[in-house]
Amino acid sequence: MSQPTAHQLKSGRRAFLKGTSVLALAALPGIASLSRAQSAQQKLVVMVYLKGGNDGYNTLAPVTNSRYRRLRPNLAQSREQVLMLNETHGLHRSLDALLPLWQDNQLAILQGIGQQDVTNQHYRDAETLFTASRPDEFLVEGWMTRALNQNLQLKRSTIDVVAFGDLDIREADPMGPFRGGNAAVGVVNMLYPKEWQARHRVSDTAYLTTTKAGSAAKTFTLDSPSTLKTTFPGDSFGAALQSTVELAAAGKVPPVVHITLNAEDGDQHNAFDTHWTQLKFHGPVLERLAKGLAAFRRGMQEIGWWDNTLVFTYDEFGRSPKENAEGGTHHGWSSVHFAMGGRVNGGLIGEAMPVVNVFQIDGPPPVIDYRALYTTVIEHWWGGSANGVFAKRFKPLPLLRA
Repeated sequence: MSQPTAHQLKSGRRAFLKGTSVLALAALPGIASLSRAQSAQQKLVVMVYLKGGNDGYNTLAPVTNSRYRRLRPNLAQSREQVLMLNETHGLHRSLDALLPLWQDNQLAILQGIGQQDVTNQHYRDAETLFTASRPDEFLVEGWMTRALNQNLQLKRSTIDVVAFGDLDIREADPMGPFRGGNAAVGVVNMLYPKEWQARHRVSDTAYLTTTKAGSAAKTFTLDSPSTLKTTFPGDSFGAALQSTVELAAAGKVPPVVHITLNAEDGDQHNAFDTHWTQLKFHGPVLERLAKGLAAFRRGMQEIGWWDNTLVFTYDEFGRSPKENAEGGTHHGWSSVHFAMGGRVNGGLIGEAMPVVNVFQIDGPPPVIDYRALYTTVIEHWWGGSANGVFAKRFKPLPLLRA
């Protein structure tokens, strides 16, 4: 059966979801505002989903590699087109807004991160990504659901997660990394960040919730948000990031904020899923990512929250080292991702992805299992335990300063 188009999902969901909840019926109180002293003790995680699978080879380009230039005769970045970070690799120039974080050692670049096994199909690989499972497993709970349920000190009375943008294509449990937590984890997913930014009232937006957060979502507002000196980009990503800063300033931010970065028209092929005309779409969406996150850092610094914030990007898979006949790249395997924050130990982590000559789909396996990043978040950032969250033990990454 074919999947609905992005336009059908957007128009259909907006009509059905305006002011309602697919999963939520419970009547529970809203988030209690925290004092500034309490807020300063919180550890916020911001997950940025690069929907569709980012091209790591042009994000951190191996410009001195002759095979890279040969396999990508039209797409390969030259030394003059990138921001050189070392003798062999350069950051895509559209990411130049992140350079101050790199220079301040607050930006870590995770090279060769990904899942150990992929099918190169969005639906199934997103499924295993969200649940932190193997392709032969079919887990119900998202990995963050398990993490929160096993570390109860992180949870709130009602709302544990605020998400902006689409989380998951599934209709029965469209909660991405927060799946299976209908009774135990409180999630409010606002599909269109600009609606919240315009009204600061969940009930005036198209939203989804889990049962735990249902009643709270209907009454959750942010009256008189702080007037910030920081200016944010005017796109949906910028609206979501600004909203996160405002929630933190008001003491209403939960332990987790999830933001999906996609094309403004909702078509992931016009953002990270670059099967064709990649040069048209990839640079602009990387620029949106960089400018949004740079503004986010300034905003969190402005309110004194940057040291209490950890941001990381992720996706279901990377892109192939080899360009295709349509001027794009098909699905690959390992990728390049970012982690940033006031306590991040900046620099390159992992190993540069080798440029292998493969068919136009696939690529080299990862050297960093993405569950090692998740373990780092749970244990080194939150000070919790990842035991039982994943099927086996993963060594945390050297991502954070002591």
